[in-house]
Amino acid sequence: MVKAMPSQVYDVIVIGTGAGGGMAIKTLCEAGLQVCALNAGRRLNPEKDFRNHRMPWEMKFRGFGDPARPSDNNPGFVDTEWGPNIWEREVTFTTAPGSTWMWPRCFAVGGKTNFWGRSSARFGDIDFRAASLDGYDVDWPLTYEEVAPYYSRVERMIGVSSSVQNRPSNPDGEYLPPFNFRCLDHILQKGAEKIGVPYLHDRIAQLTENHEGFPRCHFCGACTFGCDTGSFFSSSWRFVPKAEATKNLHLRTEAMAKNILVDENGMAKGVAYIDRQTKQEVEVYGRAVVVAASCVESARIMLNSKSRHWPNGIANSSGQLGRNLCDHLYGESARGYLPQLLGQPSFPDSVGDNTIVWMPRWQNLKNPREEKFIRGYSVYPGGGCAEYPWYATQAEGFGSAYKRDVKRRYPTPVSFTVQAPSLRSDSNFVDLDPEAKDHYGIPKVRIHFQWDENVLKMWEHSKEVCAEIIRKAGGVCEGSANEPLIPGWSLHETGTCRMGDDPKHAVTNGFGQTHDVQNLYVCDASVFLSCTDKTTTISIMAFTLRTCEHLIENFRREEHKRA
Repeated sequence: MVKAMPSQVYDVIVIGTGAGGGMAIKTLCEAGLQVCALNAGRRLNPEKDFRNHRMPWEMKFRGFGDPARPSDNNPGFVDTEWGPNIWEREVTFTTAPGSTWMWPRCFAVGGKTNFWGRSSARFGDIDFRAASLDGYDVDWPLTYEEVAPYYSRVERMIGVSSSVQNRPSNPDGEYLPPFNFRCLDHILQKGAEKIGVPYLHDRIAQLTENHEGFPRCHFCGACTFGCDTGSFFSSSWRFVPKAEATKNLHLRTEAMAKNILVDENGMAKGVAYIDRQTKQEVEVYGRAVVVAASCVESARIMLNSKSRHWPNGIANSSGQLGRNLCDHLYGESARGYLPQLLGQPSFPDSVGDNTIVWMPRWQNLKNPREEKFIRGYSVYPGGGCAEYPWYATQAEGFGSAYKRDVKRRYPTPVSFTVQAPSLRSDSNFVDLDPEAKDHYGIPKVRIHFQWDENVLKMWEHSKEVCAEIIRKAGGVCEGSANEPLIPGWSLHETGTCRMGDDPKHAVTNGFGQTHDVQNLYVCDASVFLSCTDKTTTISIMAFTLRTCEHLIENFRREEHKRA
């Protein structure tokens, strides 16, 4: 039985409250529009759901979690002992034969921004015009100059710490002071300089100064388990409260979007969702709909939105909905230690629990085909005194001698993690499984994905370069991962609702507005043509801000009628 909400019609319905959905509801509510936001999970309580300085010895399983509980190959921060029952496990998915994928989803209010890695570099012209440079695929339907002002506004809004770097691969922005280099960074930077590789401050959405009423980072090291002071950006700390302050936001939690409803002309008129508490299907109505559920989930909702107007999914006349799935390949390119630091005093190297530094793309900048691969990747170095000395599991010995050896080496470990973008491919996409349904009777999304040859060449290249940096820095390289991490690990998937000027080959236009359904917008990384060497979150926010101001202007022009 379907339950329709009372006769109220909202100006806009927004699906999701993360980076894209949060920016959307804040922007639209502050413009005076009545917004109904649907969120598939509950609202978090920082006092109960975040780590809040609890130490490992205070936890039953010392922070590692119950060993009897299956890990589902998820990253270490998914449903840990510090924050149980936050990440989605009830709504599952399938993979096609020959495909591998993991899909960590946080359906809580604020989504993955509650726990993200916070690296926040801008895309640049080298990304938007990549096809013109190397001949692969097509250019993006906008330029860096068009989106740059929105990046600036987002940086000022959320607070990004970094330094001016004057590099063609990563445009500079408006920054708070950067986090200081650690001892290991000064040593590794010297090694990188010897082989011409940049080793610079990362762009981090984490505060080094008080900003917008939130305190600077206090270096407790629990960032990946939620910040109890709001010292890094999350939608639940920054955007949702501002939207609620307008009195224009109507937030519905535990509301799992099922499909988009259409009127007699095939235009969006609302959303059907499952109330996860009552298991009842509910319909809510609006003049426009913004889908910001994350790349794969947004595609699933739209593919499931079938009608006589849209037999293959709403806004899918191009046949491109769900296609063009891309992801970042992550993996340990090199690991080792720095003998110079043996026996040195312990320093709080990782108390900020952030990347501190990065090695932004340096490949194929002068010539798009300098290397054996096209485009390029970035690398995140790390190491030093972490909360747990992981190298200790491989050290030999026993008793006090073993402990002394572990402590002596405590400041010395270093490692490098590559972030390499896959290329768009016809073989990588999502669709609906024709046989399997989820807990609520909704068709499961099925994922088809394999790493391409180009990204695997980047992976091999990164292993050679990072090992050489350790050696040039006077360190000892002890190896690298045998294989990259499983696809989906990065949480940076893109492309399933890609934007473009040609309605025959793209789902949305350059504003994230679907070509076929003018009152339906997409505000997440699914509109991006591909991954780049940068993370996606700040770009999701910048693009969403631009999209929502376009949507607001359409209301002003009465292209969408107010409720």
